[in-house]
Amino acid sequence: MKIALEDANKTLRPIMRGIDKRTTYSTVLTEGDKPGVELTISRREKSKKITIPVEALVGVEEDAMRRHELRNRIKRAHDRMLYVKLPIANTKMIRGSASADGFFRSSGGGRR
Repeated sequence: MKIALEDANKTLRPIMRGIDKRTTYSTVLTEGDKPGVELTISRREKSKKITIPVEALVGVEEDAMRRHELRNRIKRAHDRMLYVKLPIANTKMIRGSASADGFFRSSGGGRR
C-alpha cells in the first residue's frame, strides 16, 4: 500500500495545527520493508523524527479512533521533545556545629 506525499501532508496538517501552531514540521516518504512517512517536528532549537506507517495514515479522515491514535502518537513525541527535566531539590538539612556536650549551638552570639 502506498500513499502520496501530498495526501500525507493533507492528513497531517490539521493534526499538527491542533497540537501546536508554532511547531513546524516536514514530511518525507520512506520506502523499504515498512513504508510510511517520516515526520520531523521542530520548535525552537529542538527537533524530533517519528516514522508513521502507511496503515496509520490510511482512513484517518473517516475514522475518529484512528485519527485520535495518530494524534496521540504525534502529541507524545511533541511533548517528549519539549520536556525539560527539573533539578531535584536537595533534602539534606544544613545544621550547625556540635559542641562538646552534644548540643547544637549557633555560632552567633546568644543570650548572656
